[in-house]
Amino acid sequence: MTTFEILSWLQDSALAHAISKTDHLVGAGLQIVHVMGLVALLASLVLIGLHLVGLAFKQQPLTDIAKEATKLVWVGLALTALSGTLMFIATPKLYFYNPAFRLKMILFFVAVLVQLVLFRQTAAQTSPTPRFARASVGISLAAWFSVAMAGRMIGFI
Repeated sequence: MTTFEILSWLQDSALAHAISKTDHLVGAGLQIVHVMGLVALLASLVLIGLHLVGLAFKQQPLTDIAKEATKLVWVGLALTALSGTLMFIATPKLYFYNPAFRLKMILFFVAVLVQLVLFRQTAAQTSPTPRFARASVGISLAAWFSVAMAGRMIGFI
């Protein structure tokens, strides 16, 4: 089965028709949930990052902040991934062949990898070195904001 056949099958599925052929508010709602998930994810990373670089929550232990913020990271990631998957299923041919979408998917997997490895390791340390903390925060935020920018480009390419 070719990629085009798989995408055609997916686009002709009952779920794709249920999403794409219903009221336009369904698509708009999915986009809102997608953006809200990304905002939740980014906000929690910024909170952890502000503490790591010494700009906020100085009196609270990093482990407490990281524990609470990490929950929001995963909720945001779940909302973003679920709504994004549903949007993709509705029109997979439109997205799959869009270079900005491909870039976004590559950046998404890089950002998740950074999140799982580098930033998570930093947040788990009781007192990471300031240089390592800043680098981790910078790389993590750059990765996620790159995903957001690539996602924004999808509509223009």
